[in-house]
Amino acid sequence: MWISLLVALTLAAPAPAASPQAPITVMVAPPDAAGAPPHVIEFAQEHVSEQLKSRGLKVVRIEDVTRTMPSSRRRALLRCNRTEPACLRSLGAAGKAEVVLVAELGQFVSGYRAGARMYKATDGTLITEHLIPGVNEDQLLDALTKALDVVVPRTRTALRGAPSMPSMQDVPPPVGTRPSETKPPEAKPPETQPTTPRVQTPEVTSGKEPAPRAYPLRRWAWLPAAGGVALAGVGTLFYLQAGDKYDTLNQGGTTGPTVADPDGVAADGRRAQTLSRVAYGLGAVALGASVVMFLLPGDGDAKVQPSAAIVPGGGMVGLSGTLP
Repeated sequence: MWISLLVALTLAAPAPAASPQAPITVMVAPPDAAGAPPHVIEFAQEHVSEQLKSRGLKVVRIEDVTRTMPSSRRRALLRCNRTEPACLRSLGAAGKAEVVLVAELGQFVSGYRAGARMYKATDGTLITEHLIPGVNEDQLLDALTKALDVVVPRTRTALRGAPSMPSMQDVPPPVGTRPSETKPPEAKPPETQPTTPRVQTPEVTSGKEPAPRAYPLRRWAWLPAAGGVALAGVGTLFYLQAGDKYDTLNQGGTTGPTVADPDGVAADGRRAQTLSRVAYGLGAVALGASVVMFLLPGDGDAKVQPSAAIVPGGGMVGLSGTLP
């Protein structure tokens, strides 16, 4: 009779609850890492374990638990669906843990979805989760750290409760004098303060130098310069032709052979002389335009236009316009 009563009392007694001061034992399960490379999974698991230890949790790794298991049971535990309560209960029982943490490292087109989920090891229910989408691979560990910053305090509150506030009886009263001992301050006659003249704050001028003027036309100044050189060469060619015609007329009939058509030769010489002067004039205009483009800024303030004119016996080249 006494033995039966003792057995009944033993079965009816509740299981001892975890002490609020005891650290939470967490089983770090294999992550849900669809499409993630093996080295990323390994680094993430190591990072999660170290972060949990730094937050005061007792960590049980899945590889430490399955090392001594038979191959069939180890394979079944590692490949079970970590969203089903039966799998989570098996993981918690294998690691003798209170909670099971499942990290997520799913790789998508927009990046990784990193985060963590906490489950109760007794029934496999979800305690809390925090997932961050669109994470780059170089920011993966930071995202896991942020997720643990969210799920660990929530898990500690769910299992251990909120931290108890100190009782008002334990708070010492503020140090001070009693009302009867305080003395009113003695009234002092108002003191006249001398008025100080108002000092005008000097204006602070900006010492920033004005921006240098831009010369956008300078890079194109070589084009008219090249054209001017080419025109000077053409003018020289016509000048030499005109000189040859002159020498032909000057020596014809005296020391050289007789010129059959002196009027035609004279007309050709005048034409070459005119073309030479026109080429020289246009070349000078092109060179002047090149100098203007090299020296003038492109802000539109200066308006200068080169000009050329042919007059009897020569030509003229000039610049006309207004300067700022």
